[in-house]
Amino acid sequence: MPDITPDVRAAIQRVLQQVYYQHPAQLAVFPCAVLYESANAEAARADGKAHLHEIEFTLELWAHTPGETHALSQAADAQLSALGLKRSACTDLYDEPAAAHRRVLRYRALCDANGVLTQ
Repeated sequence: MPDITPDVRAAIQRVLQQVYYQHPAQLAVFPCAVLYESANAEAARADGKAHLHEIEFTLELWAHTPGETHALSQAADAQLSALGLKRSACTDLYDEPAAAHRRVLRYRALCDANGVLTQ
């Protein structure tokens, strides 16, 4: 099972230094990001073993205004697209307890067993 999480995390950290693996703490400094691998499934087999894997990452961008989340999402999209990931979803939300805006993006790609993106 390939793991390209370190590469994806490094790409997001070029946009935001604070990248969490779960919901940001109440005292988190905004803007920040939450990044996690949301799927890693076998997509094709060859010679009796996994040949291609479908991977998906979920990225949540947290900020004080919708304008901030939009600008951050454009910068993050450029970084993740350069890696070869394709955006498959984008949703804007508001979190009342945190009094923060959140943009949730999903990215997908196919990769080989070594983590080389093919699509």
